[in-house]
Amino acid sequence: MKYIELDSHDIFQNLAAEEYILHHFTDDTYLLLYRNDDAIVLGKYQNIYQEINVPAVETAGIRIARRITGGGTVFHDNGNLNYSFIAENDKNRSVSYDDFLFPVIDALRAMGIEAEKRNVCDIAIGDYKISGNAQCVCGNRVLHHGTLLFDTDMKKLHHLLTPTDAVLESKAVASVPSPVTNIREHLADSSMTMEEFQSALLSHIFPSGITRRELTGEDKKQILQLAEEKYCTWEWNCGKPPRFTLHRDNMNLSVEHGIITYCHIPFLSPEASKALSGQRYGYQNLLHVLSSFYGKDTESMVKKLF
Repeated sequence: MKYIELDSHDIFQNLAAEEYILHHFTDDTYLLLYRNDDAIVLGKYQNIYQEINVPAVETAGIRIARRITGGGTVFHDNGNLNYSFIAENDKNRSVSYDDFLFPVIDALRAMGIEAEKRNVCDIAIGDYKISGNAQCVCGNRVLHHGTLLFDTDMKKLHHLLTPTDAVLESKAVASVPSPVTNIREHLADSSMTMEEFQSALLSHIFPSGITRRELTGEDKKQILQLAEEKYCTWEWNCGKPPRFTLHRDNMNLSVEHGIITYCHIPFLSPEASKALSGQRYGYQNLLHVLSSFYGKDTESMVKKLF
């Protein structure tokens, strides 16, 4: 197994790096570690609009990204360490989460953390989740990645991952809420830094020493191109969900692939309602569209649409 450290904190570049390495580095098993600046990361089959507090996320300027694996929506910040295993896929047996979860669990236990597998793809301390994991298989290769909540801003996590209280009808895969905790709170030495935690994790996974592989200039060029052409785009991140409807009181909205196709909103004028048809269903965009109708009252009105 070889180790690749991704030094970017850009969610789009790091997701692109995972996909690029999955397709192009086929000679060995690879472990990747990386951190992201504040970001919301959705599973491949999820509807962003039923997973997060859209107005809060957009107002804060937090990036929204979609990965190529399934699973639920998560919040990333620099207090969260992401790990990825990219390995050979044995077609004679189904891919096991245990192959990738237990090296991490064993490393955590070596640090004195009472980590254990929970359900199929989580790592927990008691009743509290510290790691969610997801996978995808591409030919004879598998990507398994997960989070490690080391010192994440829990207040921000809960605020941003609180979805709408409206009734949203969708066929998308919904996240399963779980109580979470930070690993740092369970360490004997709570002064451990993220860098020390990462070093301890690597020392356990590579007991005989780390074999590193560096990305070449061409690798980095291809990763940036993939990030720009796919992971940075509104179409990939927000325009994927099929048709869904949102109901609150007497208000009804239909959205297909992120575009408003029908709206019945009693508190808007007929002209304003008409202006919404064909628009991207996003908080900042609807603020812009409706500002010419309602001026300073626009913000409170638009929040009712989510």
